[in-house]
Amino acid sequence: MTEYQRRLSVNANGSSEIPLSNLGNTMSPEIRPLFLNFLPQGWAINSQIGSSRIQLFSGEGGSHRQDVSALSLEAVENLVTPFGPALLEKYFRHLHPTFPIIMEDSFRSSYKERNGISALLLGAMYLVALKWLEPESGVQTLRPPDAVGLEALVCRNLNESLSGPSLATVQAGLLLSQKSSLFTPRLMAQLVTAGFDLGLHQDCSRWQIQCWEKGLRKRLAWAIYMQDKWCALVHSRPSHIFASNWAVKDLTIDDFENTTRLAASTASPVSIPTLLSLSSHKFGYLFFRQFVKLTRILSDIIESFYTLEATQQLSASHENRTHIILSKAKPLQIQLKDWFIQLPAELKVDADCGVEAGPSGGIHLAYFATEIMLHRCIVRSLSPETADQYLTHICRSAAKTRLISALDFVNRLRPIHLRASWPAAAMSNFALIGAFGILLQTTAPTQEEEEFYRARLREYRWTLSVSKKDADFLDFAIDTLGEVTKLVRNQPQKPAFQELMNHSFLYRPDCHSGIRLREHSMASSHTSQQGDAYNGSDKYENLAGCTRMHPRSSLPNTKSGLMSPAASASSASTSRRR
Repeated sequence: MTEYQRRLSVNANGSSEIPLSNLGNTMSPEIRPLFLNFLPQGWAINSQIGSSRIQLFSGEGGSHRQDVSALSLEAVENLVTPFGPALLEKYFRHLHPTFPIIMEDSFRSSYKERNGISALLLGAMYLVALKWLEPESGVQTLRPPDAVGLEALVCRNLNESLSGPSLATVQAGLLLSQKSSLFTPRLMAQLVTAGFDLGLHQDCSRWQIQCWEKGLRKRLAWAIYMQDKWCALVHSRPSHIFASNWAVKDLTIDDFENTTRLAASTASPVSIPTLLSLSSHKFGYLFFRQFVKLTRILSDIIESFYTLEATQQLSASHENRTHIILSKAKPLQIQLKDWFIQLPAELKVDADCGVEAGPSGGIHLAYFATEIMLHRCIVRSLSPETADQYLTHICRSAAKTRLISALDFVNRLRPIHLRASWPAAAMSNFALIGAFGILLQTTAPTQEEEEFYRARLREYRWTLSVSKKDADFLDFAIDTLGEVTKLVRNQPQKPAFQELMNHSFLYRPDCHSGIRLREHSMASSHTSQQGDAYNGSDKYENLAGCTRMHPRSSLPNTKSGLMSPAASASSASTSRRR
């Protein structure tokens, strides 16, 4: 990178920016970077082609890029006074350790001096921290923060700032995307575009910028990547980021320098334990890096099974559909297994966990949601035309194991987990667990198996109802489960297990022909996950030589594509009626 690029722009925190990916794009000949070396400082041009925007600043960083919006610190503070400092503490205590997209020490210094701080970013930080604000005794009579006014102000000014984004704009947008109500495809499309404008999708390792900015850029890039992929899952929309246009290197611990306070001992004492007992620097690195790895697996699952191209190819495979899905699922299942086994001890969720493990619930929930996305595709492909009874039994048993593990995980959550920071997708991920249970219930071959899932889903709904006092976002999962349950009440009655056995013998072809499956395997027996032990679907890994089924004549017209949790269960009900 040349000197002109380093001096292109300086944001409110003194960070140099490379606006617009057009600078390194040979398809944008209207911008000639070489010419910029001969331009005087302070020169600016706004190109009408591609909305390109370039401004040259002094090498000393004495000039600052002016925000497009007119939002002032005073306007933000007036909406939360006198709770501003308390909200900032809440933010860095709860959300920042799991979403380290801000340099804490630098930001605190700017906040104290009220100099060089982005009002938009500060407003977003206040907004996402409001849910943890519990006024101490003696201040209940103070005017509460105007949450509605603050959200409207921040969202309006974010839209204005996106026309000329800075790193602070992206940071503010990412924080807003942590609110489930604002976690929309529109916002993510805007943030991805802003990230591309700033070159966040490129490899900055050799750019002539300071190390702290390289780390910040990589963290912001991967934060956009994660939010984009999980938004695709939650809202059943295509992702905006593809591997062919993504050159960001993997995160290292060096990329997390300056993400936490340099002198933890100087922090003001608080009544609630913080993550300082475990190095916040280390925890943030472990949590964020592992979440990125998991999201990349989720991205592969979406690309393999839930894009339009993938669903069309699977539909065209007819009787081989299940076998093709299993062959694609095997390496992904191995990746998920390895990810879980290699999960650092600091991120384990255990009944005897300390305060440090509180935020870890979000990453475990995301893991189960990713597993369910894989198993859901397999279960939906099962039919007499695509799999014989033994293969169907194996696939359903594996799916049953994952559901039970997910239900047991939710049951083991403690208030310390529920009150911690949860990703924006958590609300839908809890609903996804219930929808997956409905899918297995409606496609169950016997009354006994159907009743087993019905009973477990009743327990799940009760657990959510008890837990929502510490996590009000669970209402969405409860309501979704209730609505979907109503849709399947009129399902035709299934045969009893013994009645089914009287009509057909279940056997395993090719491998152990003639060996009848045990009755208890089709009844309501189950296995559960103990502690944090992996209880995955290794059954799939042993099916390679035992899944050569006889060709069938047709494939039922089942729905395909990336679906929301409620739509998933609804499609199961429709498919069952057919």
